[in-house]
Amino acid sequence: MPKATFFNLNAAKKSRLMAAAQREFSRASLADVSVSAIVTDAQIPRGSFYQYFEDKEDLYFYYLGTLVTGIERHLLDLVQETHGDLFVSMNRFFDYAVGEIMEGPNAAIFKNDVATNFQRARNAGQFEKKRGSYPFFKSMREIEDKISQSVDRSQLRFQNDDELKALQRLVFMMLMHTIGHYLHTQKEDAPQSLTAARTEFITMLNWLANGALKSKKELS
Repeated sequence: MPKATFFNLNAAKKSRLMAAAQREFSRASLADVSVSAIVTDAQIPRGSFYQYFEDKEDLYFYYLGTLVTGIERHLLDLVQETHGDLFVSMNRFFDYAVGEIMEGPNAAIFKNDVATNFQRARNAGQFEKKRGSYPFFKSMREIEDKISQSVDRSQLRFQNDDELKALQRLVFMMLMHTIGHYLHTQKEDAPQSLTAARTEFITMLNWLANGALKSKKELS
């Protein structure tokens, strides 16, 4: 995670460094990101960079974490606006998430296959051991807890906190899979349309909300 020296920076210097990171992460995927370009753009000595971050991956995960946290906050707002209806909220959230990814200020970062890189990093053993200390994971967990508290449980078949959080993760994974698949196809000869991607997500959301089977089935 970022070192204490980064958090102790004055607002102007921290903002300049984050703006330089945004431009460089927008230019290239993580593998091709240049620390030299970041420090030159931010107008700081290269040695100072390593007083703030362990390496470029450290900065990348910190910056990406702020993006994901911001997106989750919007979902929390939607859940509260819909009086706790998780499925209606996710329906509306799709358009917001796609807008952020395709047209928002960090669109180029997402288009650089950031979702894939982030998921791979979260599953990597080395990063997994450190993730608990990353501030954005703590913030994300806090937002997820607030979403759970805001969901109208009277609409659901269960009341258990763990089951509700599992449902939230499942719905979010469906969303990320749909968006990831859409972005991947944009590199192919027959790219998927945004309308088709939205239809795919809403279909899966309906399956989850209403069930895929006409009648109950014992899975044994």
